[in-house]
Amino acid sequence: MSEDLNLTTATVERLLTDTRQALERMRAPAGPSPSAPEELPRGTGESADGRVHAVVEMPGRVASLEMDPRLMREGSEAVCSAMAEAVNSAMVSLRSSVLSGATAVDPGALAGELERVQEESLVSARSMLATLQDAMDRVGRRA
Repeated sequence: MSEDLNLTTATVERLLTDTRQALERMRAPAGPSPSAPEELPRGTGESADGRVHAVVEMPGRVASLEMDPRLMREGSEAVCSAMAEAVNSAMVSLRSSVLSGATAVDPGALAGELERVQEESLVSARSMLATLQDAMDRVGRRA
């Protein structure tokens, strides 16, 4: 059998598919399985000595905003200011939780995975070419 690897379109497509899948696996966050319901990251904040509580979630949506009714005695300006402060605090908390949960791609692991895919593809290509060569030899003997 010749060591010349004339790859077919199907083999190249399979190699590209395997490479894409390896990249997707590397990009996928470690954690719960895809079948588990995904809980959005949340951030919480409070202001006015704990009288206003805010919860925000991705992508920056206010999930809840609670206020002690006694805060109303201080006027609308104080209420609005306390709400803005609580929401801003919750946004800072959300940003921190998202950044701390971000997973970085390990270039060494990615390179190893891609090398493994390349080796598997070459083994498959060699096997396919050997099978094709055997078939051609059998046809040649019959002729």
